[in-house]
Amino acid sequence: MSRRGLEWISGALTVACLVLPHPAVAAAADSLLQIEALLERYDTGILRTRSLIESLSVNQIMIEPQKSGVSKQATAVLTYVSGKGMTREELSSELSYPAGEYTLESLTGPELGTDEYSLTLSGTEEMKETLCYRIEVEAVSRDMHHFDGTIWISVADQGPVRIVGEVADPPFPVMEITLDKSFGPHGDGMRLLTRHSGEVEVNLILGRKRGLRHISYEDYLITLIE
Repeated sequence: MSRRGLEWISGALTVACLVLPHPAVAAAADSLLQIEALLERYDTGILRTRSLIESLSVNQIMIEPQKSGVSKQATAVLTYVSGKGMTREELSSELSYPAGEYTLESLTGPELGTDEYSLTLSGTEEMKETLCYRIEVEAVSRDMHHFDGTIWISVADQGPVRIVGEVADPPFPVMEITLDKSFGPHGDGMRLLTRHSGEVEVNLILGRKRGLRHISYEDYLITLIE
């Protein structure tokens, strides 16, 4: 947890003590401390996953639904090597839009923190047959690298299970980017991206255009750092 995040929590507790009766103060403090502890475990797990992986390869399948009813598809292999980054080898493509850029961070899920996000713990619920904490997220940092939405974090291992939302501030001429990501367990307490669906709306000279893409990640091969 960052120093700024801790200062924010301390300030919030001070305000609560001034305006709330004692039982409510205790409840507010418990809630803030619970979120702080959960996010610390979550971020620690994300950073641990990234530090454990020496090399990784995964099959990527992209599908773009078309108005004609016949989808376009692309297949590729993503390869990551520690210290060298990620490469993408395209095997086939019928897509009309760029495939995008990928990093190890894009496969592990985002880091969270109260200095970058306003977070509300909404309790627990089942998501993808996994008991999860449900957290509502609003980006404080309004840019293309942050999002507003909901994240489900596994109660068992504090790793990401699903993220649904939209990019906080897409780059012009993009008006909106929605996202729906799912993560699955891959041993050693790691969770990695298994599916990503996203819809993009672009403001063009001739009008707005929307496009949908589904991306799946299959057959991870991972070598861990000893």
